[in-house]
Amino acid sequence: MTLDPIVITGMGLVLPCGDGIEAARDSWTEGRPCFTELPPALGHGLGGVCTAFNPAGIIPPMTLRRLDRPSRYAWVAAHQAFADAALDPKAEGEDLAIAAGSVTGGSEAGEAFMKPYFDKGPEGASPMVFPNCVANAASGHLAIAFGIKGPSATLVDRESATLLALDQGVRWLRPGMARTVLLVGTDGLFPLLVDLLHGVRRFAPSLPRAGSATGFLPGEGAQAFVLESRSTAEARGARIRGEIAGFATCAPARESASARRQALAQAVQDLGPLAPDRWIGGASGLTTLDDSEIPLAAAHPDWPAAGLPKLLWGEFCGSGSQLLAAALLHPAKQVLITSPSSGGPQVAMTLKNVVT
Repeated sequence: MTLDPIVITGMGLVLPCGDGIEAARDSWTEGRPCFTELPPALGHGLGGVCTAFNPAGIIPPMTLRRLDRPSRYAWVAAHQAFADAALDPKAEGEDLAIAAGSVTGGSEAGEAFMKPYFDKGPEGASPMVFPNCVANAASGHLAIAFGIKGPSATLVDRESATLLALDQGVRWLRPGMARTVLLVGTDGLFPLLVDLLHGVRRFAPSLPRAGSATGFLPGEGAQAFVLESRSTAEARGARIRGEIAGFATCAPARESASARRQALAQAVQDLGPLAPDRWIGGASGLTTLDDSEIPLAAAHPDWPAAGLPKLLWGEFCGSGSQLLAAALLHPAKQVLITSPSSGGPQVAMTLKNVVT
């Protein structure tokens, strides 16, 4: 039986380089890193901060006050993605699902909730902040905002969280549990995270390089994508940005560098023969990620790397979804994405017939 291909028909981006696809494409094409010294409220060091973020006209002001930053970013990215797909989410009803991924979801609000509690006691804890303390706060806000009534799941799984959420979304589309899936990756920087990264010496003192073992560049933002079957997209006359040609995961047999390296190599092998126009990798200056991809680069010198988006936009910046965004920015017949993770499944996937 031939399966109906799953395609991407919409994309929305909130990145340190600015909001929207054009801002991301300009940053990528020019090789222009979008990082700065962190604002004093976040601590010290370099980071990819969404200083140009502007939700005006998209999120109602009274609602904006109640949202944490990852939820704000996700809302604007989702708004862009639906517009890009020419899709009215409220008309989809129970046929629209949401799959989200995050590393830091709920953590910023958790710190904001607990700090006054420790300083002042129970009366210092704000009930306005508490609803954002869970990782699925962003997907809940999006469901209310856009009338999403279908299945919903939020995955918190380190560097590949959103790509694993993509796999969940495809599992809803295949049997018809949903006609359309909104895929979202969102993360935000907050003071405790910056302190932790400094404490474990994973905060790069300067712009990192793959294989440098100096640490990574922390970042924030959100990326949103509209997924549907090719037949559904063609029936409504949608522009198709790219087709998901292959997706593979492999969990390491044990938690070690060699096991992670073998697992990523196995995931790539499971995709079958590859001749990518571009290779979007997750290497970042963090040894636990770079050690898995450097052997792949050595074994496949013919795979053209288009650069490292994490060095341009910052780590976390969507928990893997920044890799998918980078793969969709320029036309290609086949794009390989590898997403090594410091723990859990290693992910590899391919897109084909990418258009802009």
